[in-house]
Amino acid sequence: MLYSTDEILQTLRNAREQSGLSQRDLSARIGVPQSHISKIENGGTDLRLSSLVELARALDYELVLVPRKALAAVEAVVSNAYATLSGEDRQRAVVFNRAQAALARLHRDHPDPGEFKRLDQTLRELANFRLGKTDLDTLRAIAEKLMKLPAGAGAAAAIERASKQLGALRNRIAHALPEMPRPAYQLDDENEDA
Repeated sequence: MLYSTDEILQTLRNAREQSGLSQRDLSARIGVPQSHISKIENGGTDLRLSSLVELARALDYELVLVPRKALAAVEAVVSNAYATLSGEDRQRAVVFNRAQAALARLHRDHPDPGEFKRLDQTLRELANFRLGKTDLDTLRAIAEKLMKLPAGAGAAAAIERASKQLGALRNRIAHALPEMPRPAYQLDDENEDA
């Protein structure tokens, strides 16, 4: 079966929605207007190959040419890979995608590279940790605040606060003491006469 342009565009739209990104988030991530993302998803513009590659990578996809004879096998592998993701892993991916979109928007609207680099580095470090529900909720709240920041110099203090909050979250998780393993048995301190 040959892939038509409509199927590719539908796949891009589904990938964006499953990632929890709005068209505006995706546009901030790749540096194009939101209206252009809308035109692409609706087939209103002829998508260049370089733009398709950039969009796919922003959505954590990769374009690959597959021999037709191998297509069914590749589709089965991809389908099984998605089926193995737990709801928790999907939610984690959505939160991190949203945070990355917020950082991309900030970088575009606030050209202070120092604070942006700190935010980006902290987010990358957080991605290496296993985050609990409360931690994900904290990260989601910070990302939402960052997405709502207006452009301009007045946002610098809010960006700095967000950077400190992400740093505190990272430090708390990184320096948390692991739970001590529970012994299979325990000797009582008291001497009992038998």
